[in-house]
Amino acid sequence: MHTPDAPADAPRKPLIRKAAEAFMATTLALMVIAVFSNVVLRYAFGTGLVIYEELSRLLFVWLVCMGTVVTAHEKRHLSFDLLIDRVGPRTRAAMGVLATLVSAIVLGMVAKGAWDQVIAGLRSFSPVIGYPLAVAAAATLFMAVAMEILLFKQAVLDRPRG
Repeated sequence: MHTPDAPADAPRKPLIRKAAEAFMATTLALMVIAVFSNVVLRYAFGTGLVIYEELSRLLFVWLVCMGTVVTAHEKRHLSFDLLIDRVGPRTRAAMGVLATLVSAIVLGMVAKGAWDQVIAGLRSFSPVIGYPLAVAAAATLFMAVAMEILLFKQAVLDRPRG
């Protein structure tokens, strides 16, 4: 059986991809419930639950970071190809290598900064729910490490052999 928008011979999604999509769907559903509940409570009863604000903020951070990784895996990030389309194949290849190196360096810096925040967040706690702030910082660490792995895979393992 297949979905109407996917051909019958389309490859199956890996389990990790299905898990990521389930995580994002659950996160988004919880965010919608939390925010909608707070809106109703504020307008109907003149009150709200502060816990929902903090929870929706944490869920949003994880949703964005997980979505970023999924988008990187699908190679669907925005790209600016105005210059790349106007150069020859050798220059294009050199620019691709340069872009990969710059991306690896930036992701390494993000991972290092996120790691520092995770360590600092182990001793700091959110004011309402009381979870360690490392949980929120871990989303950025996860994103940077996962994207670094994907970058390595795409640059080294998936590279066409000549």
